[in-house]
Amino acid sequence: MQALLECCCGIDVHRDMVEVCILKGLSDEPQIIRSQFKTTKSELVKLADFLFCNDCFHISMESTGVYWRPVYEAIEDHSQYYENMFVVNAHHMRNLPGRKSDVKDAEWIATLMRYGLLEASFVPDRIIRDLREFSRFHKSLVGERTRHINRLEKFLQTHGFKLSSVMSNIICVSGRNLLNTLAQNGTLSSEDVLSAVDKRLRTPIDEIEASVCGSINEPEKFLLNLILKKIDDAQSDINSILAKMQSLTSSFENELSIIDSIPGIDKVAALTILGEIGNTPNTSFDSSEKLVSWAGLSPRNDESAGKIKSRKTLHGNPYIKSILCQVAWSAVRSRNSHFHNWFWSHQGKLGRKKAIIAVARKILKLIFKLLSCNELYDPEKAMLVA
Repeated sequence: MQALLECCCGIDVHRDMVEVCILKGLSDEPQIIRSQFKTTKSELVKLADFLFCNDCFHISMESTGVYWRPVYEAIEDHSQYYENMFVVNAHHMRNLPGRKSDVKDAEWIATLMRYGLLEASFVPDRIIRDLREFSRFHKSLVGERTRHINRLEKFLQTHGFKLSSVMSNIICVSGRNLLNTLAQNGTLSSEDVLSAVDKRLRTPIDEIEASVCGSINEPEKFLLNLILKKIDDAQSDINSILAKMQSLTSSFENELSIIDSIPGIDKVAALTILGEIGNTPNTSFDSSEKLVSWAGLSPRNDESAGKIKSRKTLHGNPYIKSILCQVAWSAVRSRNSHFHNWFWSHQGKLGRKKAIIAVARKILKLIFKLLSCNELYDPEKAMLVA
């Protein structure tokens, strides 16, 4: 096999150190230059200088957790000098037979790149990577807030308060007023209930009074205050990080408006999707099918001797998959939309879960098409695309 690159580098990334191997020359026995660097900031700057001094402008590294990020960004600061910088999927690396030691790993990565056998993983621009971090942290904060609300419901049920039986949301304005008074006084009088409940609430006042009849002692008041404070803190953090995400994407207002125009997608979902696939997915993925496969929304092709063994979806990116499934459930509830009509005409045959995965796949393909063409959602065109 003929070498395609005269000089290339393979980097095996670990938590505390990186193994670097440079191969020079087009012969069957190229010159091998090895080195090792720590993953501190100063050492990574030395790594970038080491590559530049050896005239190595084709670099590939194996993606190991999040440890590749500081290495990639240290080299990215000198990106004007580099022609190719790959982050390689470790699963793809394992499918290519090679050696298994740290020094040999780096050499094997360089060898595979030298012969053009590596495929780069999707790495978006730095601003999109920052947005991705914020959106994933936003998701964890929403989950944390939900856990505290569930803890609050458990606390109320434990002490005989049936607030959830008369209110669909126990932390709505009326529910929160009742809980604040309960946490302060330990009990709720008829006057407290009457002053706390919003007049627009449909549940009769006497039913609400019956659901919150009871009292809590001092330790229980302390615990209730603590749970309410946890909910408030989580909500404050959610609002702060959402504001930061919006300011970070001020230059992507057009892309966000395109994504937001699709049924079922709100502003938060649009920010999350943008953080995962970037603002120009057509430059990173050859087709919408490649993007759908990367997201893990395509059925696997597991067939042998004419027998289909499995059609389960691939693992893919769990963050984009989860938000698209949430969006899909919202979209199929939008009356007279293409997604609504398709879902309800196919869910009987496919099953609800398979049908919702199919709707999520349609939405992602539609996003790819609209961002590529820089167009807003049009229901008539959407039927042809999806």
